[in-house]
Amino acid sequence: MDTQQALILKEVQRPLVLGRRPIPQPKGNQVLVKIIAAGINPHDQKGRDRGLLVGKHLPHAVLANDISGIVEKVGPEVKRFSVGDRIFGQSNILSGGPDQAGLQQFCILDADFAAPIPSLISFDEAATFPVNAIASFIALFSSSGLDLALKFLGQNSDYANEAIVIIGGASNSGKFALQFARLVGFGKIITTAKIRNDGGQSLRDLGATHVIDREAADVEGQIRAIVGDELLYAFDTVNGSYTGSISHQLALSLLSTTRKGSLATLVRGEADPDIAASKKAGFRKNQVLGVSDLHKELASMFWEIIPGWIEKGQLKPLNFRVIEWLDVGKVNALLDDYRDGRAATKTHVHPNLM
Repeated sequence: MDTQQALILKEVQRPLVLGRRPIPQPKGNQVLVKIIAAGINPHDQKGRDRGLLVGKHLPHAVLANDISGIVEKVGPEVKRFSVGDRIFGQSNILSGGPDQAGLQQFCILDADFAAPIPSLISFDEAATFPVNAIASFIALFSSSGLDLALKFLGQNSDYANEAIVIIGGASNSGKFALQFARLVGFGKIITTAKIRNDGGQSLRDLGATHVIDREAADVEGQIRAIVGDELLYAFDTVNGSYTGSISHQLALSLLSTTRKGSLATLVRGEADPDIAASKKAGFRKNQVLGVSDLHKELASMFWEIIPGWIEKGQLKPLNFRVIEWLDVGKVNALLDDYRDGRAATKTHVHPNLM
């Protein structure tokens, strides 16, 4: 068999179609993976409807970059994996092309940006990590993000008396950011979220010390009552679909006016000039693209460490739902939900019937 079934994007702003394409072959430090679960994220909708990250591959583009599966073949330079291994990883969003995408039966992964799946979790649980966990990890620990010290690797740091604000803690990236903030020992981990039936307890279980209802009358005032004018670290995980109280302006306004603070975001957004002018000590504001291939050294370290965090219970998977097989109607409907602003649970496609 030298071809496989795939969901293919032939034209921007048109539905994906079911078709066939070649099964790629691994080269160098690559592995060929039989995909068990491929995770869909909001950026995949932007890929379908705007050509984000995939436009240059039309009319043969394939979406999805959260991958878990079984190693089918290994390239000649691969040392970490063998045929039959259960692995998960982030496919190369920027330059990997359709061979490294998930809405098909087989794909290529770079061995440096993949890891063995711990025995205590399933393929689907593993597939909740790659895109959203690495985005938050890079936002918090890269020099282009908040540049936090890697305490768990022995770097000197003491965040016990520091606070971090995570805007959108109930988002997929936000849930991992809470867990990473707890890993490095922040004394106060404050997040905004829509308070649900559990009163924010699920976010506290992930590390939040304070959960602020994003729909409350005075979100900024409530957070300032906790951090005063001392906040140095903020991370806005919101993917650009919200405004007002949980926009970048809130995160920026919360930073200290007398000490130089840092804000990392996942989407573009200009600083409000009036708020910026109030930051007498200045500030850093960086948009982060959470792609392993752009942060090779940091990402390689992440993929070495993540199985241990999972095994110790320090990093927990997200909730998910499943679309069985390459059901083009259900996948397009999910992307429509993202496009139209309807709530969408983290969803995985199972391209191969098990």
